[in-house]
Amino acid sequence: MGPPPSRLPLLAALVAAALLAGAAAATEEAYVTLLYGDEFVLGVRVLGKSIRDTGTRRDMVVLVSDGVSEYSRQLLEADGWIVKRITLLANPNQVRPTRFWGVYTKLKIFNMTSYKKVVYLDADTVVVRSIEDVFKCGKFCGNLKHSERMNSGVMVVEPSETVFKDMISQVDRLPSYTGGDQGFLNSYYADFANSRVYEPDSPLTPEPETQRLSTLYNADVGLYMLANKVIFFMCTDND
Repeated sequence: MGPPPSRLPLLAALVAAALLAGAAAATEEAYVTLLYGDEFVLGVRVLGKSIRDTGTRRDMVVLVSDGVSEYSRQLLEADGWIVKRITLLANPNQVRPTRFWGVYTKLKIFNMTSYKKVVYLDADTVVVRSIEDVFKCGKFCGNLKHSERMNSGVMVVEPSETVFKDMISQVDRLPSYTGGDQGFLNSYYADFANSRVYEPDSPLTPEPETQRLSTLYNADVGLYMLANKVIFFMCTDND
């Protein structure tokens, strides 16, 4: 007898994630982004150029769905991205924007265990100064943006198969105020707003489970200051 039908999506997600986790890595740490289709390939190319301009030697990985054409994948590889194909995780929320169908796929970065640390950046961000210091952040670091809630557009993650499996086991139970991954992560890290602010030159002992990144690492164009290191260059309502 095989697994019951209700368990098949979970099993498929875990198998696909295991393949992603086992892929070879050139460095122990990486910058990561997601691309669902060709319409935003230019954003990923601009992001990649901004990362390379900081002089980093870390991997740049773009996770792409079947909606990304071979031509776009070749462009990204020529730009220096490591292109990894992935299957999308279905959004369990019935009430959500239509375009949020596959946004739970972002959870797969938590299972990229071929790397010790990954810095996730949405494809509508630009790095304006080196952010190499965030790789020293702890197990999970994010930013409170415009409110008491965590924004999932810029995150530092210490990949863990255990954490990923725990997340997948709860996607049907935990609420999402956005109808997408950001709302889910706010429920999963329910006490995130009380996390200590990450200070690169003042590491905390013992290392906390979560830390907050300052606005320096996640600012809208409208809030741009020369001191900022990462900005959102498109003022959209991204999850």
